[in-house]
Amino acid sequence: MQPKLFHLHVSKCGGTSLNALLDLQAHAERARPAGAFSRQLRQRGVQRVDIACLQDPLLRPQIVEAVQESIDWFDILHGHFDLSPWLSGEDTVFTVLREPARRALSQFHDYRRLAPHDYAHKAEDWQAVHEAARGDGGFAPFQARCAALSPFRSMFEDHQCRALTQHEVPQAEFDAMPPAARAEAAWRTLQSRCTRFGVLEEVDGLLGALARDQGWCPPDPLAVSNRATPEGEDDPAGLAKAEAITQGDRILYDRAVAALRDRPGSAYTIAEFEAEFAAARLAGLSPARIGAEHVFDMNMPLPSRGLHGRDAAGTRDCCRWVGARAEALVYLPVPGPGARLTLRLYNKGWVDPALRAALTVSVDGVPVRTSPEPRREVAEALRFQATSRRGWMRIGLHCARAMTDAEAGHAGSDGRRKVFNLWRCSYEIG
Repeated sequence: MQPKLFHLHVSKCGGTSLNALLDLQAHAERARPAGAFSRQLRQRGVQRVDIACLQDPLLRPQIVEAVQESIDWFDILHGHFDLSPWLSGEDTVFTVLREPARRALSQFHDYRRLAPHDYAHKAEDWQAVHEAARGDGGFAPFQARCAALSPFRSMFEDHQCRALTQHEVPQAEFDAMPPAARAEAAWRTLQSRCTRFGVLEEVDGLLGALARDQGWCPPDPLAVSNRATPEGEDDPAGLAKAEAITQGDRILYDRAVAALRDRPGSAYTIAEFEAEFAAARLAGLSPARIGAEHVFDMNMPLPSRGLHGRDAAGTRDCCRWVGARAEALVYLPVPGPGARLTLRLYNKGWVDPALRAALTVSVDGVPVRTSPEPRREVAEALRFQATSRRGWMRIGLHCARAMTDAEAGHAGSDGRRKVFNLWRCSYEIG
């Protein structure tokens, strides 16, 4: 069985962006989609997925069944419910912590932006917390209104310690523990269950270490999405309240930061990936054969960087926008060395056709001349030729400019910077 990778996603610790990056390291069908575990539980009659509900011993058989189904079906797993007790020593488990008061205030501002239809399906006590967050005032009056409610305590009061101890400490017992005891229990879990851990403020070091562990292409710096605005900012009274109810998280966070700084790692580079891991990483990828072409689609875990995550993941229309960085890299397995190849990048569309002139393409660092070729189902295919030097190629996409939808005059709220929408890559011999 393929070793699993599980991210214990602590809420408002950069997990949405991180999970999108993790999903790219497996075929789209082998990465568990957001919300899948909740659906698996609802199919078994478990309607609430907060920690208190999931600790109910009467629900344990249904929960264990849903957990095992997830582990059997997927290789990349992430979620707020801790799967680590069911994983093996060969699997990788990690989590990310965050400066505690900023995390609590970020959670508050995230709740503030929700509309009633976003939480209408939740239980009454959860709806009450959401309604209170949308009320007048900042975090301090919100805390005063909700301090006694279980959902508030679950999501705001030492939430990071609570997430890490969800299997070891019942919620009522956790509520009665002093901050230092909460932090100590959480630290024990962090040490015993997590292969690695990091903090959001220095998360790129964790990502580099994970990529080296797994033999992935070095990732781009993490750009946090699902960001609540204003994030981590409040009046002094709100900040003081947030600090007062996250004292256990502060102890845990400070201890994690100190441990990370005691064992700094070296930077993981493209050169190291190509020398140590690229051949093995690409050897497992098998293209589809369509006529003379060997075709790779964006559902496949092609080593890459500088592209946005998958759109329409798991479907025939799965694409990835080029433009996340000024240079994008895509690695393909090819016959070699010495094979003369015709390659194509299938483009579903430019964010603005004027950007065609700003794009240049290289193969293994050498610029190549491209020509547009009409193809069904796409705006065009960018066609070029190259000779393989080994059993894989590095295709570079150099984007002098990129634009958001708004800058290109398109309707919609997608703020990503884009150049063109990559649907497939292919090569044919000759």
